[in-house]
Amino acid sequence: MLQGRAVLIDLRNETSVAGIISVSDGHMTCELTQAVFIDRNGEHHAFDNFMVRNRMIRLLHVPADLDIGAELLQQQKHRMRVGRAKTKAKPTFKQKRAEERHKETLEHVTKLKNVKST
Repeated sequence: MLQGRAVLIDLRNETSVAGIISVSDGHMTCELTQAVFIDRNGEHHAFDNFMVRNRMIRLLHVPADLDIGAELLQQQKHRMRVGRAKTKAKPTFKQKRAEERHKETLEHVTKLKNVKST
């Protein structure tokens, strides 16, 4: 969803990194290209490639032009089609809970979007 987009990531150690996401995985580990690391003193350090481990991420600033609600709905629909076709196994409690929380997040994003538009 965010691959190829410029983002700003706030890290847990009070620093930030900005760059273009080249690779990301399901655990939110991100590899950035054309990255700029901003340290605690506000100094900028340029890197060609920069990797951020998932446990170091505090906040990922999503670009304003990205409709995150629509993207999440699209991914959920795609996963439901693909996931259900592959297996006939009964979903585990953990899977059910994750799906419920995902739906709650989507509803919350939709409500926020409606409030902003009015």
